[in-house]
Amino acid sequence: MDDFSQQIEKLRSRVTGLLQSSASEGYSQQELTAEAFEELQISLEELKIASEELQATRIVVEKERQRYQELFDFAPDGYLVTDTFGTILEANRAATIHLNVLQRFLVGKPLLSFIAQSDHQPFFNYLTQLQHLDRGGEWEVCLQPREKICFDVALTVVTVRNEKGKPVALRWLMRDISQRRRLESQREQLFANEQAARIAAQAAERRSNFLAEASRILVSSLDYRTTLTSVAQLAVPTLADWCIVDVVENNLAVFSNPVIAASEPTKVSLVRELQQRYPIPVDADYGPPKVLRTGKPELVTNILESSLERKASNQEHLSLLCQLQVKSHIVVPLLVREHKLGTILFASAQPGRHYTIVDLEMAEELAQRAAFAIDNAQLYRQAQEANRIKEEFLAIVSHELRTPLNSMLGWVQIIRNRKLDEAITFKALATIERNAKLQRKLIEDILDISRIVQGQIRLNICKVDLVPVIQAAIEAVHPTSEIKDIQVESNLDSSVGQVMGDAERLQQVFWNLLSNAVKFTPSGGRVEVHLEQVNSNAQITVSDTGKGISADFLPYIFERFRQADSTTTRADGGLGLGLAIVHHLVEMHSGIVYAVSEGEGKGATFTVLLPLLEPQPEQLIKESEVKVDNLLMLDGLQVLVVDDNADTRELIAFVLEQSGAQVRAVSSVGEALEALRRLRPHVLVSDIGMPDEDGYSLIRKVRAQEGEQGEKIPAVALTAFARDEERRLALQAGFQVHVSKPIEPEELVTVVANLVKGSKHNAQRY
Repeated sequence: MDDFSQQIEKLRSRVTGLLQSSASEGYSQQELTAEAFEELQISLEELKIASEELQATRIVVEKERQRYQELFDFAPDGYLVTDTFGTILEANRAATIHLNVLQRFLVGKPLLSFIAQSDHQPFFNYLTQLQHLDRGGEWEVCLQPREKICFDVALTVVTVRNEKGKPVALRWLMRDISQRRRLESQREQLFANEQAARIAAQAAERRSNFLAEASRILVSSLDYRTTLTSVAQLAVPTLADWCIVDVVENNLAVFSNPVIAASEPTKVSLVRELQQRYPIPVDADYGPPKVLRTGKPELVTNILESSLERKASNQEHLSLLCQLQVKSHIVVPLLVREHKLGTILFASAQPGRHYTIVDLEMAEELAQRAAFAIDNAQLYRQAQEANRIKEEFLAIVSHELRTPLNSMLGWVQIIRNRKLDEAITFKALATIERNAKLQRKLIEDILDISRIVQGQIRLNICKVDLVPVIQAAIEAVHPTSEIKDIQVESNLDSSVGQVMGDAERLQQVFWNLLSNAVKFTPSGGRVEVHLEQVNSNAQITVSDTGKGISADFLPYIFERFRQADSTTTRADGGLGLGLAIVHHLVEMHSGIVYAVSEGEGKGATFTVLLPLLEPQPEQLIKESEVKVDNLLMLDGLQVLVVDDNADTRELIAFVLEQSGAQVRAVSSVGEALEALRRLRPHVLVSDIGMPDEDGYSLIRKVRAQEGEQGEKIPAVALTAFARDEERRLALQAGFQVHVSKPIEPEELVTVVANLVKGSKHNAQRY
């Protein structure tokens, strides 16, 4: 365009020059005109050329403009042109898509309206800075499109200035960085996960090393107290600033003697003072009592002062709690085979140390290992205690068996070697009988305990009226109470209903309780027996004014072989089995027995609760027992007695002969078989344990011979093998009745009479 103007100006200058030359030189009009037209023709040619060049230039410019517009419109990033105040003047397609507004509606809108509220102030500051900059750095901002959620963009701005350098417009490049942000977030997350995994691996390694060391220390000793102390010291300071190990002992519901470890010695005394002066209630819904009750761990990440205020019973209590400065704590149960041994409390007093699930897992792992170590230590201690009790029990058994034997043997030798008057002889025989019965009672208790251990006690269950059973037990201890001048008072409510049970075993329970009361009550004392109904139970209480039970021994009162005094200076005899038998028999009757005593010298009360039967209409009960006339004589009966012990053999023969029987007594199986070939006895009474061949062998051979003849001899197994297993074996071998030694003469006669009488009963034990 500039070239074309120059050509016109040049033509005008030539025409003007020609006019001036003609005036001065006198050119003719025609010459001037011809020359002018020639010049004009040249100029027109040049003008045409210039016009063509201009058109070509315009085409190029338009193409460039279209290319720029296409680049502007179809660019993947958003482009905006605004004035210096941020009002949109122009926007490409990508920008309209980002802002979710059509281009014609976008022009004139302030860019600020599409910036998230949180970035408004930074945007104003950024615009201010652009007044002094030609190009702004990349700025990340949250863009708020119309009716869409915010997303992150990066803005790059160029300032447009006029020829005077004044800002007149701003060009914005808008790039969506949401994907980049997501990738960065993922990268950061991966890095964080890697860091966490590294930290977890390091923590796991530390945990593994710690637990390995803990296991080594825990198994290094079987001493109970040493193990508890090791558990507490292991936790400090690795897991806690102070630690309390509480173990339930003696079957109590509360903690008795905790082990405490702390990083600061003053904290130990402070914790102990708190436990002594302000113990946590057993039924508390927090801390060790709750964990012991539920068996579930407790994690308190952040302990607030308000929670301490709720737990404190007064201002002094609160002050002591605050002095501990506990920030967080964990309480975990000590569990072994679902048995709760106690709890461990881990406490942190450091402001930056708050327990998490990871700490809880480590605490539970340590508690599990500690529980096994404590359980092993307890078992070891119990084994030592059981061994001690066994040795004491054997010594007591020896003493209790030897003492009556001394009296029996002494009087027997005196009767044999001297002539005594009738009164002294009667006294000697009474003493022998009393001590023999005492020995029998001791042996029966030992056998009962053996049956209890093996679970072989059997009950003959029927409906039982308790009044006559208790009265029989009172009558049984009457001679002893009369000798000691002890008054036995009874208050038995006859309206109390019946119970289902074994009358003989229940009488054994009440006799044991009464004999214990009489034995441990000094002369002139008093024993009271009460029977009453409490709810749906029959309650029997036996109380005395005797020596009482110490608080230390009370938890063990029903344990086997336990005695409050097992020394050689003890004043009362016995094996310490009676109350263990009572406890087991009462439980077999679905009952409860417990003891209460205010202490030594203050007497004791034993209470038995037995479930009563529901009242029912009276029904006739058919008894399966065979009534035997105790006066029945054995006149004319032939009895074969087999026993390798001469004294026992002679005694049995004498008793049966006194009842009219004809007795043949032999000492071995061979002699018995020989006797059976020559005579046909009505009854066979045989021992089991004999040399060469035992009673089982004898009865099998007898039954084998009878199989050919078709007639069986009634047979009684009279033996010192009194366990249920021996009874079962005797009945399986072929005996009709199993009778344990010693046996009363009248009972032996009754057994033989029953068999001869021809009653066919199931084998039963006498």
